[in-house]
Amino acid sequence: MNRTGKLFCAVLTMMSFYTGVEAAEPLQMVTDSHVVEDAIQAEMNRFVDEPMVYSDSGLLFNQYKDTVVVSPKKETSAVVIGIDDVVKAAIYKSRDIKMSKLTLAQAETAVGTAAAAKNPSVNYQWKYSKIKPTYKEMEVQGQRVKIPINHLYNQGINLTWPIWTGGAVEGAIDAARYGRNIASIGVYQAEAEAKLEAVKAYYKYMEALNLSEVAAEAVKNLDKHMNNVQQQYNAGIVAKLDVLASRVSLANAKQKNIAAQNGRKLAEANVNRLMGEAMDRNLSPADKKFPEPEFHLTMEEAIAIGQKYRWELIKAGYNIKIAKEKIRIAKSGYLPKVAVGGQYGWNTAGMNGFDEGNWALYGAISMEVFDGGSTSRKVKDAEIGLAEAQEMLLKAKDGIELEIRQAYLNVIAAKEQIETAAATVEQAEEAYKIAVVRYTSGVGINLDVLDAELALNQAKINHITALYNYNIGLAILEKAIGIPAVMHKEFQK
Repeated sequence: MNRTGKLFCAVLTMMSFYTGVEAAEPLQMVTDSHVVEDAIQAEMNRFVDEPMVYSDSGLLFNQYKDTVVVSPKKETSAVVIGIDDVVKAAIYKSRDIKMSKLTLAQAETAVGTAAAAKNPSVNYQWKYSKIKPTYKEMEVQGQRVKIPINHLYNQGINLTWPIWTGGAVEGAIDAARYGRNIASIGVYQAEAEAKLEAVKAYYKYMEALNLSEVAAEAVKNLDKHMNNVQQQYNAGIVAKLDVLASRVSLANAKQKNIAAQNGRKLAEANVNRLMGEAMDRNLSPADKKFPEPEFHLTMEEAIAIGQKYRWELIKAGYNIKIAKEKIRIAKSGYLPKVAVGGQYGWNTAGMNGFDEGNWALYGAISMEVFDGGSTSRKVKDAEIGLAEAQEMLLKAKDGIELEIRQAYLNVIAAKEQIETAAATVEQAEEAYKIAVVRYTSGVGINLDVLDAELALNQAKINHITALYNYNIGLAILEKAIGIPAVMHKEFQK
């Protein structure tokens, strides 16, 4: 092989090993033993001394109690509240709403930042350079002398004004505006969520309050029955088994009453928390009865409203618009850019040379002839982003329709349960009265009274639960279809 052939083979060999791009590290499919060993060693070095662990309950150590001072609670009368009070306070105190408003403020700033790119910019610069001395001949007092020059000064004012950027700046401004709209909707959404949380908390308190009264009434009824059984047992009319069975039922009722009272206190504390008040504040509802409002909305109407006003769908729509603007921004790489500007400069250390400076005005048109395919890849990536945003919209649409259907059916079911439970309570009350009279008269048995009281207690619980589910269901349905919690000006147009 001649010399030229050897050189050609050598070049081919080099090209086969080098393609201009560094090869990525091969994917490791097994556990790296060195990584495992390093992790174990790091875990061993984490604790130098053996930690001291207490297996006993920390509540038994009185030294913790001695480190705090607790002011005695002042007895105050219960504060009467209604659902309007809770909702208004919760929305006013909500930190989520405050954070969403801060996000909106940032989005508004982003619009201004994007718009600033269309404005002209002016900059000033002052330069000083020290160089190898050069000599300049000058006439001094009639004689020619050489003066060394080893420093240079340069000052200048530059003005740049982008006239047309191919749509890049305009697209960024529109995208920022859509982002601001999304942030505004985030505020409305946070308000709706705060309202729903407040409504749930208030009606949970109402439910707990009514359940505690039912549990207390059960204790009262069984205690009264227990006295009756004890008297009949002392008179030798009934067996001791009746006394024992009645005591067990009374004890169980007391346990349930304790739990019910505890649940009421917890629900009361949660309402106070949402209102931003002391959690131990005593509350009293303006009306202990659950409301039973009627609504005349069909499922089809509810779905139609939700598909139009639901926050997530509106946000998804704006995200699609942002994705389209990103395509516009990416395609600006294909288009020319136009700018005008001017500059003024002088070569002195101070401002004394300002009048002798040089100035220039210019207009420039620039266009990327070839960028290695960067713009086409950016456009492709933006188009994929648009397709993804469209899929997210359709996914949210399907999910919201299912959510509305579920909320609507739950409301209907709870409404029917209220009617059934109310009729059951009336029947259970009558059955309990009959069982008590029969037992007192000596023609009934103790088990009939205990079963009747248990059935009455459960019927009342079912009625309260149905009322709670109905009111909560209405609130959930309201949020599901996108009804705002606060009537802003834009909603009143």
